[in-house]
Amino acid sequence: MKLGFSLGHALKIAPVTLLAFTPVDLHGACTLVATSGDDVHVCDSGNSGPLTDTAGNNSLGFAAGGTGAIGGNVTFGDGQDRVDMASGRISGSVGQAGGADSFVLGSGLIGGDVNQGSGIDTFTMSGGSLRSLYQGDGLDRFTMTGGTISNAFEDGDSATMSGGSIGRVDMKLDDNQFQLSGGRIVGNLVTGFGRDTIIVSGGSIGGAISVSGGDDSVSVSGGEVLGEIRTSFGNDLFNWSGDGALRSNVLLAEGNDTARLENLDQDHLSATPLIAGGLGNDALTLVNTSSAGAARFTQWESASLTDGSTLALAEAFTLGDSVSGSGTLAIDPSSTLASTSGSVLPFLAQQLVTVTNAGTLDMTTGSSVAGDTLRIDGNYVGNNGQLWLQSVLADDASTSDRLIVARGRITGTTQLTVANLGGAGALTQLNGIEVVQASEGAISDASAFSLRGALSAGAYQYYLFKGGATAGSENSWFLRSAVVSPPAAQAPLPDPAPAPEPPPVPQAPGQPVPPTPAPPPQPAPVPQPDPGPGPARLLPVPAIGTPPLPAAVVGAEPIALYRVEVPTWSVVPSAAAILALTSLGTFHERQGDQSLLRETGAVPAGWTRLLGDDFRQRWSGTVSPTLDATLKGYQIGHDLYAHQHDNEQIQRAGLFVAHSRLDGDVKGFAQGHEDRSSGKLDMQGDSLGAYWTLTGPGAWYVDVVLMGTRLEGRARSERGVRIDTEGEAFTASIETGYPFNVSAHWVLEPQAQWIYQRSDLDSQHDGISHLSLDSGTRNTGRLGARFKGRYPQSGLLLEPYVRANLWRTFSGEDHVTFDNADSIDTDYASTRADLGLGISARVSREVSFYAGADYTQNLDANDYRGVRGSIGMRVSW
Repeated sequence: MKLGFSLGHALKIAPVTLLAFTPVDLHGACTLVATSGDDVHVCDSGNSGPLTDTAGNNSLGFAAGGTGAIGGNVTFGDGQDRVDMASGRISGSVGQAGGADSFVLGSGLIGGDVNQGSGIDTFTMSGGSLRSLYQGDGLDRFTMTGGTISNAFEDGDSATMSGGSIGRVDMKLDDNQFQLSGGRIVGNLVTGFGRDTIIVSGGSIGGAISVSGGDDSVSVSGGEVLGEIRTSFGNDLFNWSGDGALRSNVLLAEGNDTARLENLDQDHLSATPLIAGGLGNDALTLVNTSSAGAARFTQWESASLTDGSTLALAEAFTLGDSVSGSGTLAIDPSSTLASTSGSVLPFLAQQLVTVTNAGTLDMTTGSSVAGDTLRIDGNYVGNNGQLWLQSVLADDASTSDRLIVARGRITGTTQLTVANLGGAGALTQLNGIEVVQASEGAISDASAFSLRGALSAGAYQYYLFKGGATAGSENSWFLRSAVVSPPAAQAPLPDPAPAPEPPPVPQAPGQPVPPTPAPPPQPAPVPQPDPGPGPARLLPVPAIGTPPLPAAVVGAEPIALYRVEVPTWSVVPSAAAILALTSLGTFHERQGDQSLLRETGAVPAGWTRLLGDDFRQRWSGTVSPTLDATLKGYQIGHDLYAHQHDNEQIQRAGLFVAHSRLDGDVKGFAQGHEDRSSGKLDMQGDSLGAYWTLTGPGAWYVDVVLMGTRLEGRARSERGVRIDTEGEAFTASIETGYPFNVSAHWVLEPQAQWIYQRSDLDSQHDGISHLSLDSGTRNTGRLGARFKGRYPQSGLLLEPYVRANLWRTFSGEDHVTFDNADSIDTDYASTRADLGLGISARVSREVSFYAGADYTQNLDANDYRGVRGSIGMRVSW
């Protein structure tokens, strides 16, 4: 029935437009009567047949909790019509025709479709169901938080969906917008021509997203899209970020398209086999995104890795399309292009790509072996970038990861970081270990690469060089442990000698000999231009940051580049021997003089001495080290027993302890230079010794000493690399002297001494290599003479002397072996002489003092200069 309180009908005044835009809160049976005015229809109970009301601005309401039903269609005209359905059922379709219509569906069932017609319509759905929704022309609005559209939603312009289900969406023409944050689209989401925007932050789409011509935008930050994402011609924008899941391809068509992938990892990308830019000048940007492959990215003229992104290549990354032919790849300072066997190639083989690296090219992650490659067919530009490689640091045949640049230019600046995979170091004698290959005519700037940090293996220091020693390697880059140069040019071979004239053919007797025809005239030789000296021979160029190296000499042997530690480590065995030998000393340095040894019996006397030595010694060998050191120490000894025989011979035995310390600076052949400062050595020795001495009438003596020394200390190179120096040394000495009177107060005492030494030093690891410190067995002989006076003076006995010695350490070598491969040998054979002064004084029956000083100098090619001295005291109990 018609409501009696309708002001539009009873009072015949203007339509009350407000009723078309506010919820209907009226209740009435489902008796629907159409008039020519603005009607308000309510169906909260009962049944009604179809409703057709084409005049005025009409409304239809189904109150919440109602049971009303309309059997058939609902048809409105071109007015501003409104349907508010919170319950009930319409078995047919709803047509709202032209006008700014609205439809609110919170519950209830529509058996057919809703067609809102032309005009700016709104549709809000939070529950219920219908078959299809057609919003028609106009800037329509659609909001869905629940319910079901079982078939299609078409013609909408601005749609927001956070719940519910739609069979498919086709927004057709105009500048459409669709925001999906929840709910489900069972099939495809399609828009027509225009500037369309699709935002997916939640929910799911079971089919594809397809936008037609125009500058469209598709953003996925959540939810799931099972089908493809396709755009048509136009400058389209695709954004994929967050937790959005794409289960198929992304295909951008013709136009200057842009794709931005943000905060994604391989788990996100693995279900998306293809992300294609299509024809046009297209740009791909990865933002904090990690992809384990590049085959999915095709037809991009510009690719960028930014904000911590990683693109890992095991295949070709092809830039450009059939029209553009190529493209560029840019890596920002926080991002990484990784490769095991990848490449960056142009779409058309005759063109060049350009890779600009401000981040990292990484061939170390995901690979435990050397030999990976990254190939760039085109230009490489380092923008203060990094190149990370793995190499087996050994000789020229060593395996290494490589950056390969073909046909283009290598410019800019890139720092190279190399991880050594077990290489024990070796001498490179030709090109070295190739790390950057310039192929197919590629050209490199001399400043393109530098080495980041020190690179050492075994005994060698590796530096980075542009250019090799062989033809065609001038623009490649190599790691070398030697300074090499191209071989000397070969002298041209002389022209071959002319063939001899054939012998004359013998003629039969009487047969006339035909005259030999004159040779035809030869044309005058054409003068050839002087070829000049030929092309300049390009010498390898050290990378920027390399310390000064010796100049390469064409045709010369390679100059080894030993690391700075090698001379310091090489003198450790010799320093241990010097420390023990100096601590031992000679009989007179320890005991003063035979004349002081008068006591007999048990523990008859004790003695002590302080010693010092300042010296510089150079050895021949692999690195010709020089040790400039001071040595200080003391000895404390005691006779345990002394006995005088009937023949006036006295034998005594005793023990002593000693402590000595050596501090020195080391130079040697390192980094291609002689006498380069290498490091410092600090070694201490604690010794325990036993001696047996026999003296006879006339003051001859025989002295035997056995001494063991515990060694410890440290050695430190100029760059701070250090090792501990620990081990043991054993020293044995036998010495004799026989004095001859030359006057009433002076005697001449020839002397001889033999010293045997053996050291056992612990192996070390200096953080770069394992070190074996092997000391050879040393045999040292001394021949000398002492010219001694004897002057009693006021109860004192003064015995001054002058002495001279010839010392000879016989041939032998110390070996320091690096990683069980390269041995650094030091020849410790030496010949030297010393000249000294000394005095002993018995100041009382119980107390004696003695002192001496000597100057030593080499007599062979191994430089030695030294001054040593000692002062001692003997006390009889």
